[in-house]
Amino acid sequence: MLRALVVILVLANLAFYGWTQGWLTGVLGLSPDGDREPQRLSAQIDAAALRIVPPRGMAASTPAPASAVPPVVAPSAASQIPAPEASEPPAPASAAGDMATAPPLPAAASAPTPTPTPTPAPPPPVCLEAGPFTPAEWRTAERALRNTLGEGPWQLITREKPGNWMVYVGPYKSRVIMDKRAEQLRKMEIAFEEAQDLPEEYLPGFLFGRYGVEADARALQTRLTGQKVKYVRVVPLVKPTTLHTVRIQKADADIQERVAALKPRLSGHLFETCKR
Repeated sequence: MLRALVVILVLANLAFYGWTQGWLTGVLGLSPDGDREPQRLSAQIDAAALRIVPPRGMAASTPAPASAVPPVVAPSAASQIPAPEASEPPAPASAAGDMATAPPLPAAASAPTPTPTPTPAPPPPVCLEAGPFTPAEWRTAERALRNTLGEGPWQLITREKPGNWMVYVGPYKSRVIMDKRAEQLRKMEIAFEEAQDLPEEYLPGFLFGRYGVEADARALQTRLTGQKVKYVRVVPLVKPTTLHTVRIQKADADIQERVAALKPRLSGHLFETCKR
């Protein structure tokens, strides 16, 4: 039985070897290559010239590869077909293919969008003031200011300007009388000075003092009168007055333009940049 098994194995190996060498293909139809038929590849003619043509519906949309090699006709068939002339127009199918492969035209460049010009910033507001106005001038200027700006952005600054008074004797009609009067004052030990830098109506004369408060000047006058100094009087050199100044703390371009037009009604005063 062991001998029979060895014989069977030897026969099986011989059969397998014959199948792998192709000896059984012609007898039993059993090929070691399965469904492949490599013998057909050796039977091809100019296999490198083979070109796969897409279906008719896809011919216009699928461009042919650039490296495709034009088909080569077998020698036997080429001898029966005349060569095309150089001037012969291309076939319609190839023309459609060329149009399909042409690159698309670039889109028309859109017009550049203009850059908007930035609006310049308005100038910053400034502080303006006009004056000082005397009480009479202010009555006229106030009406004009209220008609132009109303009760709005302006403010009134009022200050009292003090007066100036002098205690005085004179004027004398002659220099002789004046010298005689000066000698009497020296004997009485009363301080005085000859009046200078005064209006002509007060020259020549004697000055006993200048005061910014009228009451102080009146007190000296009373004392000199008690000392037997005749004709002593108090003369106002500068009368006290009230002065008004108008200030606009934040005047923009519109306000500046409007107050500039008020010049004729401001008694010669102008709105100028604030001093402090």
